[in-house]
Amino acid sequence: MHEWSGQPIFLILREGIMVSRAHMVWGMALLLLASASPAEAGARACRLWNCGVGGSVGFDDTACAPCEPIQWQEVECQVMVPQTTYETRKIVTTEYRTEMQERTVTRYKSVPRELTRQVNYTVCDPVVRERDVNYVTCRPVWEEKQVPYTYMVPVYEQKQATRTVMDPVWEDVQRSYTVMIPEVRWHTGIRMVCRMEPVTTSRTICVDRGHWETEVIGMATACNPCDPCQTVCRPITRPVWKPCLVQQQIPCTTYRPVQVPVEYRYCTTHCRPETRTCTQRVCRYQPREVAYNYTVCRYVPKTETRTIRVCRYVQETHTRKQTWTEMVPRTETRTENYTVYDCVPTQHTVQVPVCVPVSVEKEISVPVCRMVPQTVTRRVPVACPTCVQ
Repeated sequence: MHEWSGQPIFLILREGIMVSRAHMVWGMALLLLASASPAEAGARACRLWNCGVGGSVGFDDTACAPCEPIQWQEVECQVMVPQTTYETRKIVTTEYRTEMQERTVTRYKSVPRELTRQVNYTVCDPVVRERDVNYVTCRPVWEEKQVPYTYMVPVYEQKQATRTVMDPVWEDVQRSYTVMIPEVRWHTGIRMVCRMEPVTTSRTICVDRGHWETEVIGMATACNPCDPCQTVCRPITRPVWKPCLVQQQIPCTTYRPVQVPVEYRYCTTHCRPETRTCTQRVCRYQPREVAYNYTVCRYVPKTETRTIRVCRYVQETHTRKQTWTEMVPRTETRTENYTVYDCVPTQHTVQVPVCVPVSVEKEISVPVCRMVPQTVTRRVPVACPTCVQ
């Protein structure tokens, strides 16, 4: 039996039935209280209020008495509790494995075959044809014609008018201006001068104090001048330098730069403003009216007649021979060879992979739910001895 909210289902159903019964009792009580007299309603309410129980058919008002406090007692009951265990069971499953199987397939090969057929084709032969064609030409005809025309003749007239001219008038004006007079000022400053100072240090050098030695490299044979028949042997030598390297400390002088402050003089130029006065000639212009003569040109229309040549065109009809070439079709037959390819089937055996189903027995662990009886202790109320059940 399954559980819900930590309680077995039959306990939940029991509590639901009790709640439904209580609701029904209160509904019937309200119905009876509404239909009874005040005395009867008080007696019935006393019984329902004190005992909380009543018969299913009717109420016994005289048996109502105050109920005693509710007594509880512990009872043991047996409930079924689900218990999950794991068991090992054998099942049969289907697995697939790949096997190579032989299969016969049909392949088609194209085999050429030569055939002959008659082909009709169309040939166009050129045919020269002639016809008479009428065409129209335009011939120019020149004529002389009198045409009037108008042109403009210029006429000049003299007129007089006045104009304003500006005469210059010179005046002397005193003006002041400022000039900048330069002044030379000497200053004393200090600057850093780089000088080279000698520094004496010592360094180690390698000196070769070797010497020359004579080394015999062989014997030479020569004739004796006193006795030509007698030979003389003498050694052959060469000088060889025997080195002897010795380290020696020698003093050396180097120069290093040193910054030395040196006082020097320099000059700067300052400009001092000075106001001066000068006389300048200023030109101003004074207007003056002057009379002058000018020429006006106006145009007067004049009509005359002149002779011009006019060209007009006269249409004339002519006939000429027109030749053209027309292509006349004709049908001819020729024999040509062509190739036809026939599909020839051939049988081949190939190895193909195939998935084959195989039944395999396996052992798996499955959960099994069983209902196990369990004894629990519950608190239940004891029936009131003074109340009618």
